[in-house]
Amino acid sequence: MAAQNHCLLEQQPIPVIPEEKIAESKMRRKCWEINHFFKCPTIGMCLSLAEQKQLLKKIGLLGKKDGAYDIHEKLVASLESENRLSRRVDNLLNRKYGKKIEPLLDLDPDAFVAYFKEAMQNGDGAIGLWAAGMHPNLPLEASRVVFGDVHMSMHWAAEERLKTARKMARQEREVASLKERAKSQSVQYRSMQKEVKGCQCKCKRLESELATVRRENAHLQNTLLALDRQNHFRLAEDLEAENHRIRQDNESIAIRLEKALRQAAALEEENRRLILKVDDMSNLNLHVQEQTEAIIGEMSSWNRCDSTCPSFDLCKKRILMVGGITRIKSLYRELVESHGGVFEYHDGYVKKGAKYLEGCFKRADMVICPVNCNSHAACSIIKNLGKKHNKPVHLLPNSSLSAISQAILGTEDGQINTTAGSFSSDAGPVA
Repeated sequence: MAAQNHCLLEQQPIPVIPEEKIAESKMRRKCWEINHFFKCPTIGMCLSLAEQKQLLKKIGLLGKKDGAYDIHEKLVASLESENRLSRRVDNLLNRKYGKKIEPLLDLDPDAFVAYFKEAMQNGDGAIGLWAAGMHPNLPLEASRVVFGDVHMSMHWAAEERLKTARKMARQEREVASLKERAKSQSVQYRSMQKEVKGCQCKCKRLESELATVRRENAHLQNTLLALDRQNHFRLAEDLEAENHRIRQDNESIAIRLEKALRQAAALEEENRRLILKVDDMSNLNLHVQEQTEAIIGEMSSWNRCDSTCPSFDLCKKRILMVGGITRIKSLYRELVESHGGVFEYHDGYVKKGAKYLEGCFKRADMVICPVNCNSHAACSIIKNLGKKHNKPVHLLPNSSLSAISQAILGTEDGQINTTAGSFSSDAGPVA
């Protein structure tokens, strides 16, 4: 890729601007005069999506179904020549960055490159990129450094998105674990509630028994007084011992009741805390899911093409995918069917024999097999079936949407690879 970019820089010579035009514009280029390789990143980094939409809307070029890529493509195409849209783009960029880039046009190449690198680190790379495009005499090597930093920053941004997706997947698993724990706690809480109710009923029963015992005790005390008069001291001692035993039993019951009530209160507090935590994690899970869908949708859009592309329509070809990430099977299907193909999926498990897999293989026009999601045995069977039935097989290093899109949308010349029995370790460039 670096070699291709270097060749691209060498193939795009810097246009020479007449001296009188340089004097009038303070050595600034127009946006349609900048180097070809700066036009795409300039639109993407220097203009927000809202500004891009507004530019197209003002001249009636914004379609109702235009997505971000369609808008970007129209603006980049307009910079190939001077026209109404390119002049509006030039005016808007000069209003945003004109005063800021004036001192940059006087810097020598080394100082300009140093400023650009610092601006990229500080998040102000758009100013440096526009200054590089406007600069009429920036050497090829300095232009190459600017383009290289911008190009690699896009790769790093994609890597950060993938890290974010993996982090969100871990958080989803944690949320599921917390939900399961909360469910278990809820069952335990209901069980304790039943036990507390049983203790309360038992307490009421014991209180009733205690009242009866107290009445009996009062009656016994009266009897004791009568017996005292008759010098029945032994009977009084027995009654006093019985009374003491009853008081101890009562105290023991009271202690057990108090302990049960404290335990019930603690369980109620724990249940309330877990319910709040589950609500928080549910909200977080929803937010994570929305971000994941947005990121996957954005990644999928990188490989889309329009009706002018030779690989736009798969012409109802049946694409068999063996293995891959099962939970995003719907995204694989959407990718194939959106380009006119018929999607068929096999999970790659061949423990019960390869007969069903071979049946799927016979129906397919193209077979895709990510090697990182399949066993060696499954990959070997796929290769043998490809040779046996003379069908094209693509062995991909991974099961990402980008790799799958590149595999089904073609080879370097933008055509679908339908060579019988062919094998590939990657999908080739995007059509």
